[in-house]
Amino acid sequence: MTKRKTQANPDLLARLWADIVLAGRLLFDRRVSGTARLIPLLTALYILSPIDLLPDVLLPFGVVDDLSAFIVGLQWFIHAAPREVVDEHRGLRPRKQAGGYTPPEQAQIIEGEYEVHDEN
Repeated sequence: MTKRKTQANPDLLARLWADIVLAGRLLFDRRVSGTARLIPLLTALYILSPIDLLPDVLLPFGVVDDLSAFIVGLQWFIHAAPREVVDEHRGLRPRKQAGGYTPPEQAQIIEGEYEVHDEN
């Protein structure tokens, strides 16, 4: 009988990594409010603080406490950011151009005529 290696769910780890990258992009996006940007700061302060709900001396429980605070803070920050901005960074919506994105139904159409002149 051979032993099989138990692997962590790659989808879970990939999703966690994608959320961390997304949070990093949202943190530097000017369209995210300052109040929402406080969430990662407060989460980091809680994790680094010596005052915890479960002390780090209780090794497995203290680490789980900090890890759960990190995951909750991460998800809270993503949900506090504007949905349009989150969708843009996830690639679900086209990014706005510097001049602003105009949906096709509201686009201005300028009609006109043109002629092509050859130099010959």
